[in-house]
Amino acid sequence: MPSIELEGVYKIFGDEPEEALELIDKGASKTEVREETGHVIGVQDITFKIKNNELFVIMGLSGSGKSTLLRCVNRLVEPTKGRITLHSDGKDYDITSAEKEELREIRETQVSMVFQNFALFPHRTVLDNVGFGLEIQGISKEERERKSQELIEVVGLEGFGDSYPSQLSGGMQQRVGLARGLATGAEVLLMDEPFSALDPLIKVEMQDELLDLMENMQRTILFVTHDLDEALKVGDRITIMDGGKMVQKGVPEEIIVNPKTEYVADFVENADPSDVLRAETVAEKDFRVDEENRVKLDQLTEVEVNDEGEVVKGYISGAPVSLRPIDEYERIEEDALLFSSPETPISEIMKARLAYTSHPVVVLKNNEFIGFVGEKNILQGLLEKGRQGSSS
Repeated sequence: MPSIELEGVYKIFGDEPEEALELIDKGASKTEVREETGHVIGVQDITFKIKNNELFVIMGLSGSGKSTLLRCVNRLVEPTKGRITLHSDGKDYDITSAEKEELREIRETQVSMVFQNFALFPHRTVLDNVGFGLEIQGISKEERERKSQELIEVVGLEGFGDSYPSQLSGGMQQRVGLARGLATGAEVLLMDEPFSALDPLIKVEMQDELLDLMENMQRTILFVTHDLDEALKVGDRITIMDGGKMVQKGVPEEIIVNPKTEYVADFVENADPSDVLRAETVAEKDFRVDEENRVKLDQLTEVEVNDEGEVVKGYISGAPVSLRPIDEYERIEEDALLFSSPETPISEIMKARLAYTSHPVVVLKNNEFIGFVGEKNILQGLLEKGRQGSSS
């Protein structure tokens, strides 16, 4: 699977970018550069690496440089300075220095793009739109129709191959765009606010569809959005941009729990952290093991641990009970204590406690007891976005 590496990437809009770069090197701000030279800084000194099979999100407000940066990756926008490298199938493609023919090959076979406004050909059927990239590659009609039909079914549009874009809803059109991006076999997808034009319910549906595709059809995806909730939901990692600069990069929980700047803190202030914060982050870890090797979770519940820290028994009101995985709560009929992994989102713990039990949930890491999550821990985590839990 491929990975992408960006090293010191700049994009300056204007006729003489060297002058602007000199001012940037001297510490001039974006505003100062524009006032002195008339040039606009689109992207400034961006460095990061996207891992194999990662969904990497670039997030920011309008004018932050996120779409400009995305287009630098396939050179729809020419970078002014820096290097962008695609590592794929044992070969390194220097995208920034690629000549016309090599760049065309990269776009046709290595890197596909899914656009915000769908960018479908109105005079082509769904089948022909999906197969357009294969047609450019010179694939036979029979083969491209076979591949296109397969992907039409994958994105849930079976039976619409002969339809035209004007006959489809916005969500259906975006499914066509996604299928077209997948059809070429390119293992890198660039997605520029692909769901922003969709109704909220369709948007959520497409996000779920994308996550399913990531599981079943391994791809490396660079995904641009201005929607924080979307970024938190789909992203393996997120980078936040402001004024052309990258101001923070990390996993979703890190962005929520530990915003590095006031700009990021303002961004995440109203975010719903329940799907992002993990059990380990909010768990009560300050517990005491008594002389009987028991840990009191609340007034009614205890667990017994052995010398290796493994839970060997649970107790409710003094009676021994079994420990069951949290994802089995809907099938449990007897009294039991639930346990979760450290990575379990607190939203899942909330659902289980609401539906099955009010008792704390035990948190196990490689079978070792590391803490528990009760109502107080959940409320504290939600109110403080995990900051209290992360410091313990």
